[in-house]
Amino acid sequence: MLSYSKGETHHFKMSSLTLSTSTGTLISHCDVKNTTTYLEVNNCRSSVPVEISACGGSCGTSSMYSAEKNTLMHSCSCCQEMSTSERKVEMVCPDGKKIMQSYIYIDKCGCHDSECDKNNHLD
Repeated sequence: MLSYSKGETHHFKMSSLTLSTSTGTLISHCDVKNTTTYLEVNNCRSSVPVEISACGGSCGTSSMYSAEKNTLMHSCSCCQEMSTSERKVEMVCPDGKKIMQSYIYIDKCGCHDSECDKNNHLD
């Protein structure tokens, strides 16, 4: 059994979330995940592999009892892009024609507050 003195701060790692017992809040781990692949659009293929980004990880979604309100308080958030940029790549088509194709690259990810439905699931 663990016991803590008031005012102490403890952090616990739970899969990809960290719980801070001093605040009762979950600390998120939402990051940019990159993969390298060829882009294909309308039968044209990028002449070189390109870096494609996505957001991945967990955010602090929780359900906690509030003695003050005598009810459960729900907090939901999702891992999503916070900033993006446009990148361009040369594409080669089956007929040998070369075209430039733009795509969206995720520069930064973070947790964005969302509404929780009455069943504690994201809408």
